[in-house]
Amino acid sequence: MSTPTTDSPDRIRRIYDGHAGLYAPSVVTEAAALLDAYLATADQHGLDQKAADFDGWLALAAAEAVSRKYSRPTDRTSGELYELLNHLRTALATEGLEVVTTPVRMGVGIAPVPGGPTWGTAGGLAVALYTDSSWELMLNSAHTTSHTIHAPATEAGAAEVAQLVHGVLRGEVADPFRKNR
Repeated sequence: MSTPTTDSPDRIRRIYDGHAGLYAPSVVTEAAALLDAYLATADQHGLDQKAADFDGWLALAAAEAVSRKYSRPTDRTSGELYELLNHLRTALATEGLEVVTTPVRMGVGIAPVPGGPTWGTAGGLAVALYTDSSWELMLNSAHTTSHTIHAPATEAGAAEVAQLVHGVLRGEVADPFRKNR
């Protein structure tokens, strides 16, 4: 029996890099573990790992299954929602980001950072979380599109969201709002 691959996280990141949303490191790790489990199962059935995933279908299946786990609406109470948004505010402050007002309902506005990208008249970014949705990243303006941030709806997930947002604001994480992403 062969050993699961060590390149699974890189394979998952390449898949996620082709999508418009943002993916927390814990989601990448979880999808990579699922890919390794798929490959181990293929091995148990006498399939060579390269042959089992020749076209990348197992990697894609693992990436999609885990990302959907964090992008599908999850019912939560308003109390849970406020607690998660407070965790996000704390995590943003820990990242050294300034929380600002936002017209986004149930959103937390984040000021742009010096030297980072800009988005027209939008005053930075906003992250929203609703009782029936996942984390959503948008421009801090009244009318905007949103992009899902695939991350757990937990305190640790809020910290990962803050790190991703900080990366977008610094221009270090691919900006989902850019057409040439």
